[in-house]
Amino acid sequence: MKYFTTKKAEQVAVNWAGGTTTQLAIYPEGTEYSKFNFTFRLSTATVEVEQSTFTFMPGVTRNLMILKGNLKIDHVERYKKDLALYDLDVFDGEWPTKAEGKVTDFNLMTRGKASGKLTPCFMLSNKVKRMIISSALNYSSIYVNKGTLEINTENTITKLEAGDFILFEHNQKNSEEIILNALEESDLVIAEIKL
Repeated sequence: MKYFTTKKAEQVAVNWAGGTTTQLAIYPEGTEYSKFNFTFRLSTATVEVEQSTFTFMPGVTRNLMILKGNLKIDHVERYKKDLALYDLDVFDGEWPTKAEGKVTDFNLMTRGKASGKLTPCFMLSNKVKRMIISSALNYSSIYVNKGTLEINTENTITKLEAGDFILFEHNQKNSEEIILNALEESDLVIAEIKL
């Protein structure tokens, strides 16, 4: 199993009309978010204006989870939803979408046959969790929204702190195990992606 770690200090925020976006991973390598030629993209974003309009994203399925704040999202002529901390909304990037509220969010965008999901994970201090990664998955990732933990993969220990991110590329022949050890109370966002 290959994995790639991106520390918070290494991440680059780019401005958009209502705040910033920080790309954590994009696949395939060399594709560009602005051209919508990616298969999947993982990112965080801030909304720094009270009222915002979501970017039109042709052919993109969006999974959006709140990391900080509250958002009232309005998919025009479809449905409205109030999102609080770690709430999730999954929607078509082509839908006209407005929102109210200043937030930080986590995003998984998929295109084509790719699919994925986001799940929050809460760990108490000094607790250990075993994550079994299905052989059906191609990629999974962990984003640390709060806390500090160690990740043990194949006898290698990686320490992650708030804002850090790790992406795993899986061997599809067998299920794989990742051991999480919370050094303090930690809130995580786990993404699972199938191509």
